[in-house]
Amino acid sequence: MDRAEDREPLVEIDGLRKLFDQSQGIIDTVLGREPQPVRAVDGVSLDIHKGDIVGIAGESGCGKTTLGKMLVKLHEPTEGAIRFDGNDITEMTREEEREFRKRVQMIFQDPFESLNPRMTVYDTIAEPLKINDMVGDYDARRDRVKQVLEDVGLGPAEVYLDAFPDELSGGERQRIAIARALVVDPDFIVCDEPVSMLDVSIRAGVLNLMKELQDEYDLTYLFISHDLSLIRYMCDRAGIMYLGNMVEQGPTDDIIDDPKHPYTEALFDAVPDVELGEERRRANATGEVPSPRNPPSGCRYHPRCAHIIPPDGWDGTQEAFRRAYQFKLKVRRGDLSAESAESADIADAEALVEHGLTLDIPEEYRSETEIESGGSKVDIARIDLPPAARETLVDAAGAVLDGDTEGALATLDEAITTPCESRRPEPQPAGTREVACHLYDEPGFEELDSSTAGIAPAAAED
Repeated sequence: MDRAEDREPLVEIDGLRKLFDQSQGIIDTVLGREPQPVRAVDGVSLDIHKGDIVGIAGESGCGKTTLGKMLVKLHEPTEGAIRFDGNDITEMTREEEREFRKRVQMIFQDPFESLNPRMTVYDTIAEPLKINDMVGDYDARRDRVKQVLEDVGLGPAEVYLDAFPDELSGGERQRIAIARALVVDPDFIVCDEPVSMLDVSIRAGVLNLMKELQDEYDLTYLFISHDLSLIRYMCDRAGIMYLGNMVEQGPTDDIIDDPKHPYTEALFDAVPDVELGEERRRANATGEVPSPRNPPSGCRYHPRCAHIIPPDGWDGTQEAFRRAYQFKLKVRRGDLSAESAESADIADAEALVEHGLTLDIPEEYRSETEIESGGSKVDIARIDLPPAARETLVDAAGAVLDGDTEGALATLDEAITTPCESRRPEPQPAGTREVACHLYDEPGFEELDSSTAGIAPAAAED
């Protein structure tokens, strides 16, 4: 197979955005607030070359299914461009759109929901031929349906033509869904979790079938999945999404064997391993995924990142900075307050600092004091904090105990800063990949314009 860069892309995605719930609701109107749309896809760029199998992976809610639906025009983009075979699909004539829908199809996740229970197998597969005015008479359509059924491994086809979905197994239903996509002889198929609803014992058979069909029908696939083993097995290239952003993309084997973005690293560390051993790493990520309505500013992964970048002049360890930054986030979120300190029987500022410097991470990454205390405190004397930073934390903790949260945040915002919070990373080359992470930035990248980030920086982790 030719190298991707030597071929023209079949699908070009450029700065794609999709925002949901952009209208102002009643509560927003009454309170005078601007609407907070869901930023499902926010600035994704990706090329898919003819003959490739490209995978999109990420946690649930990262925007991968929304991206797939935009590629088949089930959702219209809010911003950005999608070009299919050189033509912008958002500016097509009716005739061009009819041709597009023949060439681009989608296989959905749940075969129990994607098939009409009142339609026979023949009617289900023949419907795209009728809608697109292909294969004129009944006999020709029936022959085409029988051919596709045989191609997807459902033979003899006559046995299935008059069956209804509830008479079929899950694997047979998904093969019907594949046949429905293939019947119009498409060029590009978006596969949204195509085997996740099937029994493990039959998944491999369906995936192998789809590989065989790629050669037979000269197909290009986009696989959307949270199953990283599927991505590795099926895909030549992969993209990793987090909170609507594409954080890393490149050859699948390179991404899996040597992940560059901290989120990619954490994602693969979180995969269960049947050979658990002493060298087994677990994901060193902090906290939960933020809301796509109010995502963090700058790098969206930075509140959870194990490799968050300290400011220039920081002379403590990177781990110490991560703990200090998490202290600031806890104050910002209200997790550290005068009330919470009182309920935890914390009466002085240094004790509150020791409590606030703890991290919610796997035990192998915790300090000895955290383990001994059950994660309730660290020994500040054993954290490599610069003296000025330690003084800042103690001053801020004193303000928190006095009920002055705004004063505490003002103190912390002057000293505990990171480029990861204030600057949006742009994709940078990193070996065979592109990685959107400040660890790979060249000097001189631009400050984030908060008006385009959807949030005010001070509210990034609320």
